[in-house]
Amino acid sequence: MSDVARLRRGACPSLPRPMRTGDGLLARLQPRAPLTLDQLGGLARLARELGNGILEVTARGKLQLRGLSEASAGPLAEGVGALGIEMPEGFPVEVNALAGRDPAEVFDPRPLAQAIAQAAAGLVPRLAPKVSVVVDGGGTLRLGELKADIGVSAGEAGTRLIALAGRPVGLAAPEQAAAVVVALLERLAARGNAARMPELLAQEGAEALAASLDLAPAGAISRPAPSEPVGLHALKDGTLALGVGLAFGQVAAAALEDFVRAARAAGARRVEPAAGRALLATGLTRAAAERLRAQAGALGFITDPADPRCRVFACAGQPACASARLETHALASTLAPLMRGGELHVSGCVKGCAHPAPAALTIVGLDEGAGLVVEGTPRDVPARIVPVAGLPGAVREFLKKDPI
Repeated sequence: MSDVARLRRGACPSLPRPMRTGDGLLARLQPRAPLTLDQLGGLARLARELGNGILEVTARGKLQLRGLSEASAGPLAEGVGALGIEMPEGFPVEVNALAGRDPAEVFDPRPLAQAIAQAAAGLVPRLAPKVSVVVDGGGTLRLGELKADIGVSAGEAGTRLIALAGRPVGLAAPEQAAAVVVALLERLAARGNAARMPELLAQEGAEALAASLDLAPAGAISRPAPSEPVGLHALKDGTLALGVGLAFGQVAAAALEDFVRAARAAGARRVEPAAGRALLATGLTRAAAERLRAQAGALGFITDPADPRCRVFACAGQPACASARLETHALASTLAPLMRGGELHVSGCVKGCAHPAPAALTIVGLDEGAGLVVEGTPRDVPARIVPVAGLPGAVREFLKKDPI
């Protein structure tokens, strides 16, 4: 296998196949169902005993445990199994954290996601490791902002809108949507296990692909505003979900254990990792949710959707990541209050793992210093390169001249 292929496959850590980073091995898991409080508390204990005590929720709502060793990675998988946490089977399909429980959703995405997962299971060895499918039923928490090879969402007149690499291409009847997605995955698999949707779109064209799948024209599509998981969300059963954010996607095991105790005292039934680096505690009354929100804030969680940290993205940085050229979290905390509304991305290197999309201001670690990129990504040409030692002051001066 070539070095490029090896790196591509290693870019997707999992529970049985953790990835090496600067602070040891990193394991990622996406539970099939919302976690019980005992299960979340158990994960915090495992992170403390087997890793470096840091847990993460990713932008896509997946859990990560950091700082594992070769010796502790095996016991972690056994510990997760002992907690009764089940992993998805078949091809992984993403749905939002409140799927099936959100009174505002247009359709429950879970049956469609399950149908795709089962039908595409045999394709997994032939697909690129990062090929992704998102089924978004609409409602309070939407996944339309997530980067995906194939997206399915609510279309007009009860149809399902099919998007390829973020581009809407056509409408399918609900009963046809699973077959359409699987057919697209089969085309990717036929091109080899490095093929992704942007390349397929470029080579075959959106109109030709839509016609070959008998998709109806999509027409004009309006993009809804990005959803915010932090805050209170109504559920179909009359209870509330409380969303709390993790600053830069990380939480210490001790703080998470304290949150679990507070959630149990508040009467929460389950806790669900959510896209947007958040946790959702469900089954709460309003009074209990407000009490838990205050306690979570005291523990360092983000509880106000207006908190500037909700608009700041930062990767693990130094020393956690061997690729990083910056210590990202302290810098992001210092600069977050200076942003006047735009997004800030602090990236330890040009890969931009924390936020692949453009941001109002991106600070990227380079061999020659830190680059300041306006309205771009870490891979774009910086407007300025400044020494890392003087970075906070340089950014302050930059923002004074060009407020963002």
